[in-house]
Amino acid sequence: MNDKEREEEALKWLDRARKDLRAAKMLFNNDEEPDFDLACYLSQQCAEKSLKALLIYLGIRFAYKHDLEYLMGLLPANEQGKFAEVELEWLSSWATEGRYPGDAAGATREEAQKAIDIAETVYNKVVIPLV
Repeated sequence: MNDKEREEEALKWLDRARKDLRAAKMLFNNDEEPDFDLACYLSQQCAEKSLKALLIYLGIRFAYKHDLEYLMGLLPANEQGKFAEVELEWLSSWATEGRYPGDAAGATREEAQKAIDIAETVYNKVVIPLV
């Protein structure tokens, strides 16, 4: 893949991440029936796709895993530093937690807000180098 193709592919992943974040916020803010579990899951997906977009942009191959710390670990040191204070490990657990009945007690409003905040932070840190 040449530089232009990598950039185009990365932007496709980043667009999917943006849509996941938008959907997470919609579910969180739904006054009639908020879905905090799904908001957490989609937040994790936003962060995952954002990091994968950056990896694609940089030409770094990755395994299709949901582990956000693994993905961050593949980045060059200068890029990793952007995410050092972000609670990626905590957000990674939402790739599987709460997706199925009986998995967990369910996300609280506070957890869903935290997940959205983390996802938005990751997304915003990735958008800058791609724009």
